[in-house]
Amino acid sequence: MKKLNFIVSMMVSLCLFSAKAQDTYSCGLTQKLQELYAEDPQLEIDHQNLILNGLSNQSNSTNKSTVLTIPVVFHIVHTYGSENISDDQVLDQMEILNRDFRLMNSDTSDVIPEFKPLYSDVEIEFKLATKDPDGNCTNGIDHIYSHEAFQGDDYSKLNQWPRFHYLNIWVVAQMENGVAGYAYYPTAVEGASFFRDGIIILNNYIGSIGTGSPYNSRALTHEVGHYLGLPHPWGSTNNPGVACGDDGVPDTPETKGSNLNCNLSLSECNPGVIENVQNYMDYSYCSRMFTVDQVSIMRNTIQDNPGQRNQLITSANASFTGIDVTSPSACAPIADFNAERRYTCVGEALTFKDHSFNGDVDTRTWTFYDGANTITSTDLEPTVQFTSPGYKTVELVVSNAYGTNTKVLTDYIYVRNPWAEFVGPTLFDFETQSDFNLFGVVNYEFNHAKFAPNGNGKSSSGCYKLNNYFNHTAYFPLSDEGNYYNRLAGNKDELITPSINLTTTTGVSISFDYACGTNAISVNDIEETLKVYASRNCGQTWTLRKTISGSDLISMGYEGYQDSSPDTDQDWKTASFNYTPSAQDGATIFKFEYTASDLSGNLFIDNINISGVLTVSELEEELGLVIAPNPLQAGEGINISYVANGSPVDFKLMDLNGKVLSETSRSDANTFVEFQMETGSLRAACYLMEIQTKGSSIVKKVIVY
Repeated sequence: MKKLNFIVSMMVSLCLFSAKAQDTYSCGLTQKLQELYAEDPQLEIDHQNLILNGLSNQSNSTNKSTVLTIPVVFHIVHTYGSENISDDQVLDQMEILNRDFRLMNSDTSDVIPEFKPLYSDVEIEFKLATKDPDGNCTNGIDHIYSHEAFQGDDYSKLNQWPRFHYLNIWVVAQMENGVAGYAYYPTAVEGASFFRDGIIILNNYIGSIGTGSPYNSRALTHEVGHYLGLPHPWGSTNNPGVACGDDGVPDTPETKGSNLNCNLSLSECNPGVIENVQNYMDYSYCSRMFTVDQVSIMRNTIQDNPGQRNQLITSANASFTGIDVTSPSACAPIADFNAERRYTCVGEALTFKDHSFNGDVDTRTWTFYDGANTITSTDLEPTVQFTSPGYKTVELVVSNAYGTNTKVLTDYIYVRNPWAEFVGPTLFDFETQSDFNLFGVVNYEFNHAKFAPNGNGKSSSGCYKLNNYFNHTAYFPLSDEGNYYNRLAGNKDELITPSINLTTTTGVSISFDYACGTNAISVNDIEETLKVYASRNCGQTWTLRKTISGSDLISMGYEGYQDSSPDTDQDWKTASFNYTPSAQDGATIFKFEYTASDLSGNLFIDNINISGVLTVSELEEELGLVIAPNPLQAGEGINISYVANGSPVDFKLMDLNGKVLSETSRSDANTFVEFQMETGSLRAACYLMEIQTKGSSIVKKVIVY
């Protein structure tokens, strides 16, 4: 307790709560920071000095004479799930945080007698910023759509606002190693490590409402303690309950720490000395207080240079961030939206949702371009049916009395016709532009990593390439005013085949060639995956059919961070899987989904082959029936040929709802028959031709484009 027994793992406050209440608490990046501090031992000395200065200055009258206020910005990193928490949940957390730091929490009455003389008002408060770094109006809550919501590490700290102006708090859905949040000491984020500064935490550890809960709602108080220099009370280990330890803070007794255990009589390390289980820096989940010496350390830290903390509390910064305004003005909204899926068929209902933030929306206008049954809408969640195939652009304009904002997403929705475009078996070898035109590409984050036509196919000129290469050197060296690149780990991209009728194909096998490189130097570091899915309902639901991962995925070896391509056929591998069609496989599609890692190389796909045996019904075979052209252009007649046997043959053309559009009957003698069936003015769509004779019938699809 009297000594500063600091080791490297204590230099970092990468701690905190396991995401599952029944698990032990864990820390992250300890090994990386051990290496960092091994390279620069001065960092350890700097943190020791920070603690010593805080303790020596506690009697300084200027140290605790005024309430210090820190501007805060929350970055909600999400993929439009429940992790995209509400403003109310953030405001609830801010109230809890300020209550804890100002000793206004009602449960201080529960502090046991041994520590009542020691609990102390920190006299630090937190306010959401009302100006962003560019001086624009903000409510202090930033929402960012990114796959980083499920990575939860230092590189998930997107859109960092300058740390010398704001305390940045990132809220995510999932974190590495099962932790629920962490923050660094200010001495660990100097220089080029500035981008690590701030707090990152799970959404269900924010506030007591929404996805949060009262049980988890003090986690941010704990993390701000680390942000202001406080260690865990047991000192050098990140795992409570392992061994007695000391944090170098005189008025926090030596302890092993608690692990979801609120034993208020705990006295393991020094018999007769009650341990401070109710301290916010413990893991007891019955925390109530900071001690006098902890308060001194935090107040000294916020007024000291490391991590540029002292710049946060100046009057100039209060003006810069807008926290000096008692009643800030409301802000204009920032438009944001999503669709329930990015792939659909003509005529299918697709729902969109307004996720605009930063200000209340008084009016909204949606515009759905390039063919939709609803061109404009003012609904919060409009449902739309697209009337033509292709990529679709969607626009949302939102406004209130303070301004207007517009978001336009080009090629946002890919729409396909609802009928089968091919009959199995079939091969897509990408030797013609038409093959490329038939495939759909979904690039969820509109980033550089996306599927596109490429000329480096296997034994041929054409294939699809997923470009994972990016010249990162343009983003270095890092600076306080810049942002670092958005890395790829967890990024998903999709390539979707045309629809294929497999109802008359037996012994179906799907195979494809692929070439893939890596920047990993160990098999254990190959974390990317390629999965193939099938859908029988135009992408509403998908069934996993094939997964390729690890060394099985890599065919081109180590890329060395180059924009590599397959040079020879030896750079390719072939994968296959069997598929058993059913009556529901009238328009089946397949999806290639690639999930990247930070070490991903480029991916190439070629020669998608749906093999099998095409079967013909007995009636169709008996008649030698041919319907041509099929597909046909609007306005053309349907040419039908067959071998007559003297029995009447009835032909009936219907729409997909069964409405008869045209019909005729033939009673020819034994001869080869050719005739044209009039179609009238049919619009582009899929139709059904029913042929009946001798008590039997078959139905064939007729496509008009």
